[in-house]
Amino acid sequence: MFSLILPCRNIHAQQVNTKISSGAVWNPTMADMEKISAKCGLLKDEDLFSCFINEIQSAGASQQSLQFVRLLGGRGYMKAFEPSGIVDITFVYYPFEKENHDGCFIVNSNPNMIDVDDYSSLNMDDMKEAAEYIQLKNKYPNMYIYPGDRAQSHYPLVENQSNGGVKITINYALRDGCSHCQLIGFADFGFYFDSTGSFKGTKFSTIKKSVILDSEIVKNSNSSNVFTEPSQEIVLTQSEQFVIALRSNHSAGYKWELAEPLEEDVVTLIGSDYLMPYQILPNVPGKETWSFRAMGRGATVIKFKYVRNWQNETKEFQNVNFTLEVN
Repeated sequence: MFSLILPCRNIHAQQVNTKISSGAVWNPTMADMEKISAKCGLLKDEDLFSCFINEIQSAGASQQSLQFVRLLGGRGYMKAFEPSGIVDITFVYYPFEKENHDGCFIVNSNPNMIDVDDYSSLNMDDMKEAAEYIQLKNKYPNMYIYPGDRAQSHYPLVENQSNGGVKITINYALRDGCSHCQLIGFADFGFYFDSTGSFKGTKFSTIKKSVILDSEIVKNSNSSNVFTEPSQEIVLTQSEQFVIALRSNHSAGYKWELAEPLEEDVVTLIGSDYLMPYQILPNVPGKETWSFRAMGRGATVIKFKYVRNWQNETKEFQNVNFTLEVN
């Protein structure tokens, strides 16, 4: 058996009986966040969280939004709500965290709020016994589990069950020793709920090896399956995997997102990652790598937009499109 060090944000949300809804979503402007950062940014711990609550109230946040922020102890706010039937999903943002700003909760369940990155709820035994995990752990002894992409992308996946319940699949990153270290792969866990919304536990689903393992595919600019220029048409055959690499500056709060849903019959997203710059200084850009698989024959356009994590305004800083043809 291998032991796992499980880093966690250590947020214990209060449990409430009232139903959580989209009315708790808060859409701050850039000016709102700059004002809050100037007022609260130098404070710490409870002083910081109290300041944040007071400032978002001054910024005109609704009572539902304020209630949800209080449930998070003043550490973050709800940026999106996704109705999912028996239970629902909320995406949250932690503006003062040094890393892992995005989070995800399953809500309106029993218990009422489940932080998917509270690793105490994960059933690790099956994962640690999986052949794929053992193989990777032998090669990367410092491999641990970290939060996956919590920014409203391909996950969570919601599946209705034959017993009337629901399974919500959550994605986690396997990294080589730290939250920004080399991406080794991904682990999927299913969160199971019965027809009344009661949480029945988690079950390990699968491990996927990273397409950019060892980062060699990104370091090697001559690799035929890494694309950085939108002007270069991507021509592949079915089942081929490829990477789109984009210059990005997470230290300044910017990141790339898919501007439109993918045509899943032509191409599917495997995952995305951010590679830190070798020189870790303020405002030094890194690189985002988006891993895809070509599915069926056809042509499509993969569209990206460059936005700020906490900015919910309509202005986009940059757009790039990649043309893909699958033979």
